[in-house]
Amino acid sequence: MRIIHGAVARYALPMLIIVAVPAARAQDHDHDHETGGRVGPRAVERYRWQDPEGRLMAYYSAAVAFSPVGAPWGGSFGLELSYVPALSEAQRSGGFSKAESTNLVPMVPRPRLSLTLPAGFAIEGSWIPPVRAFGVTANLVSAAITRPIALRGNVILTPRIAGTTGSVKGPITCNEELEAQGGGDAIFYAHVCHGAESEDRFEPMALSGELVASRTIRGGSIAPYAGVGLRREHTTFDVGVRYSDGSLDPNHPIMKMDLTRGYGFLGATWSGPRRSALSAEMFYAPSSLLTARVQASMRLFGK
Repeated sequence: MRIIHGAVARYALPMLIIVAVPAARAQDHDHDHETGGRVGPRAVERYRWQDPEGRLMAYYSAAVAFSPVGAPWGGSFGLELSYVPALSEAQRSGGFSKAESTNLVPMVPRPRLSLTLPAGFAIEGSWIPPVRAFGVTANLVSAAITRPIALRGNVILTPRIAGTTGSVKGPITCNEELEAQGGGDAIFYAHVCHGAESEDRFEPMALSGELVASRTIRGGSIAPYAGVGLRREHTTFDVGVRYSDGSLDPNHPIMKMDLTRGYGFLGATWSGPRRSALSAEMFYAPSSLLTARVQASMRLFGK
């Protein structure tokens, strides 16, 4: 049984696919931990960033980070598209012989709302509702609070606190594609997966502090910005292999990782006609992810 347990721990994370993601964890915490009357408590396995599994968890956690994607601008509504770079075969195998298909979704869409508050504060919010796409149901909530501080020469310094929580649910460890591939994959699907798709959960939770510097040029129509941040992450991957009767197989682990790391971003916002704006950003989490993000937005008030 320990052999099967270890095999699943190594197959599970390379299958991770982050597409749009989480409503509040409180609404989305209906997953069960029942044992089906077969075995005792489930094992909890903890990983470090240096572990192959830890690197994969950190990669996808960074992919859903709630960065500014635009110069500080309260009172707007927009849609962000975040590029998810394809992983190489070596990255997808997690250091083992079997590589999984994780490159199914190239973009993460995220609606965003920003509102101004008294005393110069602004809040940002985002919710990707639980709509099933590509066989995965993602449900992600993010929020941030800022307070710009004007400096000399049109420069604005903005402290920003942001958080993200939620889950991605889907047949990540076990899916019918394994059976179709034949060979060892089909054997794995038949005997480890019990011939049924799994109901796995990837649960990223993060809190970050940032400092964003921006200024306006060309009469205020363009606002370049740059920033750095420190992010505390708590990531869980719940391996949800099911028996053929639908009950949970408790012989598979719950995988966890805690990580604190820095990151940076660089971008610009162009203010267009009729209160419209277009922003582009490069986001970098060292040794984990370099990605591009864009946002089209509309100012809710003003000219």
